[in-house]
Amino acid sequence: MSNQEISRSSLPEDSEESIAKKGRYYVQILTDRIFLVRECQSTDGKPGANDILIRSFEIREDAYFYANSMNG
Repeated sequence: MSNQEISRSSLPEDSEESIAKKGRYYVQILTDRIFLVRECQSTDGKPGANDILIRSFEIREDAYFYANSMNG
């Protein structure tokens, strides 16, 4: 994950989630076994509540590979 930027954000329920972001498509880490690829919808490029869920994965590397290929 050397090329990935890690940040923390709050969900509407005030719980925390991990987000690894690079480009328009990014990986949202929900648990140690659930990784979501989402499409950033905000104009400032920051993850937000309105981001579109593209696909879910159970393997972290698969999620990053997919997101990176979408960012092309």
